[in-house]
Amino acid sequence: MTSYDAADLIPLEGFTPLQIDEKTPISKKIQYACGLNAFKGWLNVDFFDDALIWNFTHFGGVPRNVAENVYKLNILDRHPFPDNYFDYAFCEDFVEHIQQKDAILFLFEVYRTLKPGGILRLSTPGLDGVMNVHFNKPNYESILENQDSAYTRWGHVHFFTHESLKTMASYIGYREYHPVSYGESLHKELEHLETRAEQNEYKINLYSELTK
Repeated sequence: MTSYDAADLIPLEGFTPLQIDEKTPISKKIQYACGLNAFKGWLNVDFFDDALIWNFTHFGGVPRNVAENVYKLNILDRHPFPDNYFDYAFCEDFVEHIQQKDAILFLFEVYRTLKPGGILRLSTPGLDGVMNVHFNKPNYESILENQDSAYTRWGHVHFFTHESLKTMASYIGYREYHPVSYGESLHKELEHLETRAEQNEYKINLYSELTK
């Protein structure tokens, strides 16, 4: 786990996440469910759910980079942003934690708030990778054991394939779907954003860019 010096931490007692209001500077680039990984020059948003609070507790406080740069937002509700606003959006390792019906709503709200031609870059464990890594020995005992390592332990509930994600995106209205590689993009703003190199090494994740 990442460690922080005391000077880099804000006491957890009394900490309140930043809230989005009419005074919030809204970048043209947004990162959803950013966790501890806030990007400079982007609008970083997160649930501030139990998983993130667990990290704060173990650190002994809230990292200043999070406290000062991440806004609390329920991204499974209507997003407080205008239509056709963002140029770029990024989301790493989030959609596998939500039900398929919630993913439809999330992808729609991202679509609504992207400008025409705007791009969402997604990184998520893919079903092909999960099956290859966790369920490549199809016997009863192995499947039970790997249900924990693939699903329960990490709060994972649903895995996409490129085909299923493309189907969902096209019905929502995205006009282009491009499978891409870890850290690589035709758009400079979307290069080298992923942080989970180990998932790329084991070929678990799929990476894609969806264009409005």
